[in-house]
Amino acid sequence: MKCVSVNIVMTYPVHWSSYQVLRDFVQNFYDAAGYSDWQRRFRYSYHDSALSMWVDGVSFHYEWLMHIGASTKTDQSDQYAGFFGEGFKIASLCAFRDLQWGIEMMSEDWHLEVTETDHYIDHTPVKMLAYNISRTENIPQTRLILKNVSEASFAMFQTVLDSFFYPENPIMGELLWQGKEGAVFLRSKTPVNPYLPHTDKFGNKGAVFCGYQMLGTNPFGLVVCLHKYHKADRERNSLYAFDVIRVFENICQYVSASCAMIMLQKMRRYWNTYPRKKYDIYSWSRTIDLLIWKLVYSPETKAAFHTMYPDLLCVERIHTIADQNMRWQAKAWLDQQSRKYILVKDTFMKIGYPSLEDVCCRDGGPVCDEEPDKLQEKCFAVLEEICREIFPGFFSMDLLPQRKVIINSQASYHGMAVTVKRKQPSFNIKGIRIRYDVRKIYLKSDLFKNDGYYDGLSTYIHEMCHMFGGDSSSSFSLALTYTLEILMKNQEEVLCGKEKWDQLFL
Repeated sequence: MKCVSVNIVMTYPVHWSSYQVLRDFVQNFYDAAGYSDWQRRFRYSYHDSALSMWVDGVSFHYEWLMHIGASTKTDQSDQYAGFFGEGFKIASLCAFRDLQWGIEMMSEDWHLEVTETDHYIDHTPVKMLAYNISRTENIPQTRLILKNVSEASFAMFQTVLDSFFYPENPIMGELLWQGKEGAVFLRSKTPVNPYLPHTDKFGNKGAVFCGYQMLGTNPFGLVVCLHKYHKADRERNSLYAFDVIRVFENICQYVSASCAMIMLQKMRRYWNTYPRKKYDIYSWSRTIDLLIWKLVYSPETKAAFHTMYPDLLCVERIHTIADQNMRWQAKAWLDQQSRKYILVKDTFMKIGYPSLEDVCCRDGGPVCDEEPDKLQEKCFAVLEEICREIFPGFFSMDLLPQRKVIINSQASYHGMAVTVKRKQPSFNIKGIRIRYDVRKIYLKSDLFKNDGYYDGLSTYIHEMCHMFGGDSSSSFSLALTYTLEILMKNQEEVLCGKEKWDQLFL
């Protein structure tokens, strides 16, 4: 027997958990057996606190355990285990020093036991990690024996086995697609072990395997496996959310159309999302785009998706005030529909879905306007006069809005305003900031009738309040509250306005 130092000081500041130690030990056997034969070739036993694991038909020389960075993978032969060097040393250091495990390794005609030895550096005594190496009878296998392993640590070992990619892994359900780049499965009903790596933002609904190891989770009930992936940081145990998104983007370039359709279904909550900024590392938008493009080139899958989801409407990005006005009209029309549409991003147009605005126009939903006739002009004048009389200093009425009439009876709006943002906002008598100039006010033609005064007045006042903000803004809501108060205090003027309105229809 000879004792060989491996030149790692026992106080080397690295601390792995039992999960990390066991994962690295198992990784070596996994590399040797390969994922397709893992279930068949890998063996282990646990008895009297001794955990033994081995693979038959695989052997290597112990010198591969002597050098940092040494890897038998460079031989490309299936008779060698791979990358025993660095991982075995660090795992052995943590297991021997921190967990107090005994560690024995054997293959071919040698037996190795992890120990420590005395050494001097600049006349200072230090303890070094070392191997006791002896010759034994030749065995056609590679075996690792860990001693003093508690039942809790053995349970952790069984958890570690679930962290490796192989077809029989219990968390993998139906196979959706598989290729040399990776694979996608549905999640089985077997719960994901809480000790496995998980991504904080995504919970444990789905799993993400990278480089044949489970390193994170996803929120979609999918098991996504990207083989061509290598962690740069050995200490990092799990993927961040943006890492998971990048893995999805990578695998989506390879999956089949049928797999893409199922992934789209699982990711439905993100069908109408766009990046919030130019470089948004947390956006699923590109993943959705890549999946949709898979359907573009598969007429059968595209037809099946349309059959499953016939009521999708695309919402394109808004760039102008005219686009915004049209979007408001289209959404108001949508609220009136008994048919329940689902709004999705504009990439869905690539597989034949129409835009929200196109369907709204097709069904006669948007505003069609024209100039008011003489009677309608007089009705507008009555409403403007009321606003001047009872809202002095409240509305900015230096320049009256242009008068427009909505002639489309199917339009959802009773009124509409076109506003332009002021360069220099001002305040009204109630201290509310006037942010916009109201350039045009539209009233529906149905309001211009004998009994349409109160409806017309309330609609006109509502549209004038948009000089303070949009429908959902607090300043707009506050302005409406004040207008109700002012109207209640000026009932005589309101009634006088009604008399003038009624006279127009005699």
